[in-house]
Amino acid sequence: MRRFFAHRAYSRNISGTGPCMPFLQTSPWPRSRTAFRMIFLMTFRTWRHVAHWLVVLVFFALPAGANEHVGEAPDDTLRVIAHIAASWVVGNSVVEPLVGVDNENRFVPRLAERWEITDMHMDLYLRQGVVFHDGTPFDSHAVRRNWERYVETAALVAPYFTLDLRKAVQDVEPVNDFLVRMHFKPDGFVGQMLVYLRAFYMYSPSFFAHTAGRYPPGNQANILHAGPWGTGPYILRNVSSNGAVSTLERNPDYWRPGYPRTSHLLIYSPTAVDSQSAYQWLIDGRADLFDAGTPSMLPLLRDHAHLHRVIAHPTSHLTTLFNTRKPGTPLRDIRVRQALNFLVDRHTLLRYVSRDTARMVAFILPLDQAKGIQPYPFDPQAAQELLRAAGFGSDNPLSLVIGYFMSEERLARAIAAMLQAGGVEVELVRYDTRQEYYQRIKNYTHGPDNPIKAERWDLSIVQSGLYTNTVATHFEAFFSEGGNRWIEIDQQADELFLRAMRARTPQEVHDALAKMEIYLHEQHYSMPLFIWPSIFIMNQRIARNAFSGSGYLLNLGEIAIAP
Repeated sequence: MRRFFAHRAYSRNISGTGPCMPFLQTSPWPRSRTAFRMIFLMTFRTWRHVAHWLVVLVFFALPAGANEHVGEAPDDTLRVIAHIAASWVVGNSVVEPLVGVDNENRFVPRLAERWEITDMHMDLYLRQGVVFHDGTPFDSHAVRRNWERYVETAALVAPYFTLDLRKAVQDVEPVNDFLVRMHFKPDGFVGQMLVYLRAFYMYSPSFFAHTAGRYPPGNQANILHAGPWGTGPYILRNVSSNGAVSTLERNPDYWRPGYPRTSHLLIYSPTAVDSQSAYQWLIDGRADLFDAGTPSMLPLLRDHAHLHRVIAHPTSHLTTLFNTRKPGTPLRDIRVRQALNFLVDRHTLLRYVSRDTARMVAFILPLDQAKGIQPYPFDPQAAQELLRAAGFGSDNPLSLVIGYFMSEERLARAIAAMLQAGGVEVELVRYDTRQEYYQRIKNYTHGPDNPIKAERWDLSIVQSGLYTNTVATHFEAFFSEGGNRWIEIDQQADELFLRAMRARTPQEVHDALAKMEIYLHEQHYSMPLFIWPSIFIMNQRIARNAFSGSGYLLNLGEIAIAP
């Protein structure tokens, strides 16, 4: 059996005890004729009250795991609770890109069988015999049609900066039915081509008829309505009115023989099942997979033998951003930024916050491992020397504001305590809604109007998803005036970023990004902590499957249900 994930993955038995039949067979329910007559004479209201409490008592009287087989699980239906972008989880099962990412986080052929890159263009050789769900053949003209719809839509709603194919491509030419030539822009971001193509999904003519010619804004596989939209392993048959439940059915004409491995999918969004209920559904056997497990829940699940966990790296990261754009901030002094890094004990955070499930990194991703860069050490003495050199001490303490989203409160308070132990005065600002948080931390239009310059916070604790296998999708945060601009303009960082974006080979891209990461690390522009894992909780019916592990990239068509 191939391993689950490239970086680190394992499945661990963390559960349980047996079925509920022995309890029911030995239940102390009255059997005498007298008791039966007494119950029969009860009023309807009293009987309903007794029945209600009987159910409650049975539930709590069962040993852990005893109620795991409530009802018969459907033999050929995969039931997924998706809390990481549910509509994208649906979309990735319905529509497909030209280039995909496999379970080992490598770029692999999808609707394009192979490709060749020159200085002027990229040739994509398309897979033959592929048919859209509406019966339309997939060919180079379909790619051209998607490009045209994408360009028209992007002119109205800007795609994500990191996934915008227009940054590299000037035009798309069907050379023949199964060869597409993408002509590059002069000085285009060709180094990002595989990232762009991984997010450039192919939609059917029926989809564009349904949307009046609009490509999904943001350049994502974001499916909200049922229909014959793509070429993927599943056809979306129904979406409930509030988007709570999506029902998908196997595509009988799917181009990959033997797939999908399950006939039906039921995908539940957070509207249908909240986090706490999701665990109970898994315990009860009402769901097969939950994609948003947390380290704090692992000890509570160990008593249920029919549940397993998989921990995948990397899928997201936790980093404390330094807002050097704030007027008058002491963080503009590199000595202060370095001192703050030395005051954080990452090993303690790793145990305290992640229960040792996370992995420390030097920056965002370990691109730099071969270069010997290590996470910042805990060195309070060096920190004090740097702070004194920057003009801060007991008579003039450094004073900072830490902003954080409510889900990261445990981490924020731990970091604040470490900084306070080093003589830093800390004020915490909590954001209770994601909308409020993103207004202050991220600007999804990635334009120059980012509001960070006007914010009070000096440090912000950010958990950000990594949905591709290249850290380049996050480095636009440093580039010029665009992106999540939380540092002052740095010409050298811009030059390194552009060098990577304009590179013509994957190795050149990698080398340029590694140099940029080393430079940014040496400038102490952030307080990198660790890669936060994605923890999947799953029923034993599917525990031995391999599937991609980053949010909406879940390849559910690869999951088979055990007999």
